Amino acid sequence: MMTKIYWSPWKHSRIALFLLAILGILGLLLIESCKVKKEQPYFKKKLHAAKLAERAFQILKPELLKHKKPDYKEFDPTNSGLIGEFLTPVTSNSGSLPAKQTSINPNFAAVMVQFLKKAKVEEGDTVAVAISGSFPALNICLFAALDTLKLKPIIISSASASQFGANHPQMLWLDMEKDLESSGIFSFRSSYASLGGIQDKAAGTSKEGKELLVRALQRNQVKLLDPIHFEDSIEKRLKYYDELSQGKPIKLFINVGGGTTILGTSLGKQVFKNGLITDLPEEVHIPNSVIKSFLERETPVINFIQIESLARKFGLPQAPKKIPKPGEGKVFYSEEYNPYLYVSVFLFLLIGLYGVTRLGWGENEEDRYLPKTLRSR
Repeated sequence: MMTKIYWSPWKHSRIALFLLAILGILGLLLIESCKVKKEQPYFKKKLHAAKLAERAFQILKPELLKHKKPDYKEFDPTNSGLIGEFLTPVTSNSGSLPAKQTSINPNFAAVMVQFLKKAKVEEGDTVAVAISGSFPALNICLFAALDTLKLKPIIISSASASQFGANHPQMLWLDMEKDLESSGIFSFRSSYASLGGIQDKAAGTSKEGKELLVRALQRNQVKLLDPIHFEDSIEKRLKYYDELSQGKPIKLFINVGGGTTILGTSLGKQVFKNGLITDLPEEVHIPNSVIKSFLERETPVINFIQIESLARKFGLPQAPKKIPKPGEGKVFYSEEYNPYLYVSVFLFLLIGLYGVTRLGWGENEEDRYLPKTLRSR
């Protein structure tokens, strides 16, 4: 009777497999740590807009700092001059200091370029704009984006500002934008302005405060939007936008800040998030507002609110200690895996596995062809 000898594949070298696993882990770590930066779309225009905003910050800074108190840097560690006071006669309502501090970043101009491009506006298009004095730095960034893309804005402002906004009576947002136009940075500014605040007519503000706001409109030669009530404010804004467009189609509506007539009541502020909005939500009955009216006209809207959330989304710092330089943030670059590196690591591991399992790398030559009964001894 013949005895059969059963052969089996050689036992793979545990040492070789262990070393291959270690090299695989090191390869993955190398891939993770050696990501490459890739320029985001519209990089050059974004950088141009951010540099223009930075220049505007610098032009306003000397005059702004003249009106600040000695302890001002407690509010504004960047010493930009663009953070206002806690309370003045022209302060409309409460405001978030961290949000105002986060807004002092010229790279928000690049974020605005990205949203404008997403809205598919073209050079020469007419756009309607609503801004207030609450976020002067963001207003500047928007102006820089509009100028960079050569759009034609129709601007209606609110003269007052919330806490830590442009709320110095002698240096309101209307004063800032006039200085920027006079210096040649921008060629446009507000055509109309309301007093802002409650009901868009500074209800609740002192008589002194209202007088200071009216004087600001007069010295800057801005027409007063003087609504009778909430609904009238919405109607007047839409009417002035249409009149000033001179028959040209308004391709986009842009809002900076949380004005009640713009967003609606508290429900409107919850429904209309930041970014590009193209449709009205169907499941919610939204109160009247300027945004709602434009969406009903099928005009898209860009809404710049929830500033800290926007900063996180685009990789911008929260309440920076110094003003960031143009070109920083995910809005300019995205990190991607190096394709050459991860293909090289994959091929290396593939060859290594083939060598260990098929060619017997790491084993003694004598062990390769021994019967299973002998190899186990």
